[in-house]
Amino acid sequence: MPKRCPLAKENEYFSQEIRQLLYGQRRNSYRILFTVLEEVFTVRILHIRHSSQPVIGEAPEDPDAS
Repeated sequence: MPKRCPLAKENEYFSQEIRQLLYGQRRNSYRILFTVLEEVFTVRILHIRHSSQPVIGEAPEDPDAS
């Protein structure tokens, strides 16, 4: 059932398929980034990030930029 989760935005930066699961509500929402290792029937959790954090691989937005 892990394949029911959508591909994460970070997927384009990695050779393995990266999926995400959203956990929590409103301000307490987190993105669980994981990959599925089908040959050994395993899900590997790569990172747990707060939903307000920028996408891994992208530069953070500069609030002073015009």
